[in-house]
Amino acid sequence: MKIEDALRKIRLLRQVKAENGSSEAEAENAAILIRTLMERFAVKPEEVRPAGDDRFTRMSWVYWDHLAAEHGLELGHFGKRGSVSINRDTQALIRLDTGDWRVLRGTNGATQVLAQGKGVETFQTYLSKNAPRTFSMAGNHTSVFRRR
Repeated sequence: MKIEDALRKIRLLRQVKAENGSSEAEAENAAILIRTLMERFAVKPEEVRPAGDDRFTRMSWVYWDHLAAEHGLELGHFGKRGSVSINRDTQALIRLDTGDWRVLRGTNGATQVLAQGKGVETFQTYLSKNAPRTFSMAGNHTSVFRRR
């Protein structure tokens, strides 16, 4: 590995944080990897400038999809935008590039914003309080290989 590769990896690992949808354990592991790379390649903090390209700061749809599946919901997405139908007249709209989400209710041609926030954690809190509960005899587990 060259110094350029280490710098690129450090920049990418700096994006692994809770605000971007990573778990605390993932963020902690990323911080350890950053320290290790900086020590091994003698990289000074000022040498690691943020990348100008925002494609590295985007989250993965995996976090949002897993969260929706935990509540028995299905995530549909295209590009940087996604949606989750919570019930017949309520839908969540998600922007992957910013982590912003909002829940809208549409009735009689009017749309009302019920909630909005930023990040997977706040959306999880909303779904825990407001999403319909699904129960089965086998528990509320969904397979990773569920049908799409």
